[in-house]
Amino acid sequence: MLTSALFAGDPLLEAIAQDQDRISRSQHRTDPAVRKVQIALLDWDPDSLPQFGADGDYGNETAGAVARFKAEVLGVPPAEIIDDVGPLTVQKLDEIRAAVERPPAPGIAPEEWLLTDAEMGGFRSPAFTLDNLILFFVDGEAYYNTLAARLDGLTAGDRVLFAGWRFSPEQKLLPAVAGAPGILDRLLKLRADGIVVRALLYGSQFSTLPVRRPRIPTLPSKDNFDFRTGLVDAGAQAVLDARVGDFGSHHQKCAVVQSAAEGPCAFVGGIDVCLDRWDNAAHIDPPVRQREPDFLGQKISLPGWHDVQCAVFGPAVGQIWQSLVQRWNDPTRPSRIDATPAPIPGSEAPGPPTTSGTQAVQVLRTLTCKGVYSFLPGGEFTVVAGYRKAIRRARHFIYIEDQYLWPSLVVDDLRDAAARGVQVILVTARDFDAPGLKDVHKALRAEALQRISSAAPANVHCFHLEQAATSLQVYVHAKLLIADDQYVAAGSANLNFRSHTTDSELQLGIFDTELIDSAVGGTPHLAGRSVRELRTQIWGEHLNEDPSLHEDPLVGLGRMPTAGGKIGHLVNFPVPPQVPAVDWRETVRELLRSLQEMENWQLLAPIVLGPLSLPLTLVPGMDLGALADLIPDPESFLRNLLNPHTVC
Repeated sequence: MLTSALFAGDPLLEAIAQDQDRISRSQHRTDPAVRKVQIALLDWDPDSLPQFGADGDYGNETAGAVARFKAEVLGVPPAEIIDDVGPLTVQKLDEIRAAVERPPAPGIAPEEWLLTDAEMGGFRSPAFTLDNLILFFVDGEAYYNTLAARLDGLTAGDRVLFAGWRFSPEQKLLPAVAGAPGILDRLLKLRADGIVVRALLYGSQFSTLPVRRPRIPTLPSKDNFDFRTGLVDAGAQAVLDARVGDFGSHHQKCAVVQSAAEGPCAFVGGIDVCLDRWDNAAHIDPPVRQREPDFLGQKISLPGWHDVQCAVFGPAVGQIWQSLVQRWNDPTRPSRIDATPAPIPGSEAPGPPTTSGTQAVQVLRTLTCKGVYSFLPGGEFTVVAGYRKAIRRARHFIYIEDQYLWPSLVVDDLRDAAARGVQVILVTARDFDAPGLKDVHKALRAEALQRISSAAPANVHCFHLEQAATSLQVYVHAKLLIADDQYVAAGSANLNFRSHTTDSELQLGIFDTELIDSAVGGTPHLAGRSVRELRTQIWGEHLNEDPSLHEDPLVGLGRMPTAGGKIGHLVNFPVPPQVPAVDWRETVRELLRSLQEMENWQLLAPIVLGPLSLPLTLVPGMDLGALADLIPDPESFLRNLLNPHTVC
């Protein structure tokens, strides 16, 4: 069947396409179909009929153009070319004509999704860079493998700069390889080989006090202190950075690797190099996976961990490096145990890119506004600005993976998107990873979900992950947004007030300028090649299906489970009809009792309870949990502790 408006419906051309007739000079020299063939030949080559053009007469000039078309386009050997127009010629000319008739797709500029220079507010210039190559790593194994390879390729004089919320010294990048070193030993060897090693670690109040045990997964104090001390003792440069606002943390997860041989690259995302993070698409919890130790008799380690990290090659690496160097070079003392480190000179900036690609990349940050850093006393909030622009721009679907999905500055934007017909697809952690706070997590998440779905509940779809063969949770730690297969936000920032206003975060906004023909609900649509590939890879992983089944996102959504069902790893859950009840005071009581299990707890309690201005008399043997009865509003206390909303 012919598809071009010019050819379709013409009886002679339709018959030829079905190999039931041919145009010949003897029978069809002036048939109306001749002029249509001539028009299509001119579409192919405007100079193919230089004398008579599309005059409707199948003469010598037209016969010569047809012969050349057969030779050059169809590959027919000259000795086999005959003087007629057959089915292959008609079908190919119809294809060429259809492409000409198809109206050009509306142009999509990076500025439609990414913050412009004016919207960026001068935090970085240019607001985004072009010609980057982004590689997306789904789950920790792929990221760790690539990071190990880049580190293994370094030689004397090369440099690495890490920033992280948590580093476990013993975590291996290649745990399946016998004898593979932990990350600390790996970096110590680099240092011994002449590589410049720097690490910027979150230094909580806990990590800068003489409190090391027990290891607490949700507080990276012991791990970061041991990691920092191991590097410093070997002559590397590492600091615990405690320059944070009230209840804040440094949550950026990044590495910049500068190799003279391979060129510069950076890694940005949600994956710290620490226990429990290594996993792959199968989520079967293999024995090589290094697990969290039990905490106060409770099993803390999770049987699966889903996450996303990006490798960056191109001019965006320089902006990522600069964002970390600003933190490193701030003259404010980073913590009570670390002096201000020697500044990183501008001469160490990454050199020209050696690898390029098609992605426009925007480097986004959250830095609190409470004067923590002298270089930016008013803070930076481009992460949430980037989220809000993308959510408001979306017209078809928004796909989000988030650890928390708590109340945040974008909840109403997501509600408004659903109200205008956008399909909002949310994948979040089933249970919280902190001991005793599962009920609080579900209450905060329910508040956000109820708000998002309040205008158009049929357009909001909620899921969590489990092992395919069991009901054990696969913890969703990714911080990911994909909109309309044209935009990706990936990095360290969760959808909650904490990540939008309080913690330091590092996020990438990505638009792929390589646009490919795709479809949304069967309607033609342009998609960024790498954006669609990332989404289909993730959906295929979650559902244990071929990713190609999900190229049309609305078709893919239709393959997902409904009404509490489960397919592969993906489990549907309904928006809670009401917010679950929480015994806030009892939760605070148990939290304080857990705190009392730590060594030197008398030093920690005033830090945790300090904002309440409680008269604390801490004596050995007391029940610290009893102090919960003195807290006038335990709910507000916990909300501010877990999801602080810093207002400038």
